[in-house]
Amino acid sequence: MNPYDFVPVDRDRPPQRRPYRPHNLTEGLSGRLQCRITAESPLFIPEYKGGRAQLREVKRFLTNSEGREIIPGSSLKGLFRSLVETVGPGCWLLFGRGNCSGEYRDFEERINFDYHNKLHDAFYRCNDLKSLCPACRLFGVINGRNCSYGGNVTFSDAVCVERREHDPVYTIILSAPKPRHESWYLTGEDNGNGRTVAGRKYYYHMSDIATAGEYLPRNSDKPQNQYIKPLNTGSVFEFEASFNNIDDDDLNLLLYALFLEPGLRHKLGNAKPAGLGSVLIEPLRLEIFDMDSRYRGGDWKRTLQGEPLTADIRERTSVYRDDSGPAISALRRIWQWPPLPVNFSYPGYRWFKDNPRRTMAEFNSE
Repeated sequence: MNPYDFVPVDRDRPPQRRPYRPHNLTEGLSGRLQCRITAESPLFIPEYKGGRAQLREVKRFLTNSEGREIIPGSSLKGLFRSLVETVGPGCWLLFGRGNCSGEYRDFEERINFDYHNKLHDAFYRCNDLKSLCPACRLFGVINGRNCSYGGNVTFSDAVCVERREHDPVYTIILSAPKPRHESWYLTGEDNGNGRTVAGRKYYYHMSDIATAGEYLPRNSDKPQNQYIKPLNTGSVFEFEASFNNIDDDDLNLLLYALFLEPGLRHKLGNAKPAGLGSVLIEPLRLEIFDMDSRYRGGDWKRTLQGEPLTADIRERTSVYRDDSGPAISALRRIWQWPPLPVNFSYPGYRWFKDNPRRTMAEFNSE
């Protein structure tokens, strides 16, 4: 079975856009969340050293100045923004029109495939501060001089507070995208302008990680796989998310993106197609500030933790837990936990050559 699938675009539910809220106002909700990440499979965030001299050396986990393993706040922001774009739904910030070309690079064929007209019009990136989707309101947008906004949510680095050692492993081949295979990347339906993009790519969880016994050579001296030293299952990280002046319903969406629902897990980090990166993210403490009441001398701070916090998040995210639309249903199928009891692997190069029009479903049924 292929290690990823696409979460479709629900064109009957376009992004609900409204004006941005400046940071200096006090009418929205502000606060911070303390969160914990527990690795449910080996986890790897690569340390970047660069240079060809490092190609065949073991790649180690990214660390901070104190030598502690970290998951950068930028990686967390990317993960949660993608989920808000998927579930919210939000616009496709990095796709087509504006400053983004909408081109997919096929590295094997060394050509680009232009899909910039393959997205439903309602989902193109925001271009007006008076009309921002939930993802751009929360995380910001840069789309020309007249549509740049820093967003109202920030994330600290997640710092490892409990580490579990894992031996170095050789990854399997982590294949590059193959956008030339249109029967996978585009839907079978026609919106009057040809077929549309299949959706956002999400990777399945796996029961075991897939590894190789050694470097897998190619024609050049650069191997097709990597030699990495991940952290093991059970490693724990902690981070903080801060939000400022956001609407109540945007906070509910943010909480769902952060903590999902029972029976689901996030995927995070490097080598996701090999089974790495399954994590459980849990809330530890929530503080909500009513800044308007603070300046007026009223009761301005509310703190939740333990069961009251769990109950509050469950109530706030019920609209998404009860959602049965095509996007969130696909997300539940792909990110279900425990993982599906199947073997995952990419089709080989020859399969794509011999089956240019066969779908992912047909490959999975073989």
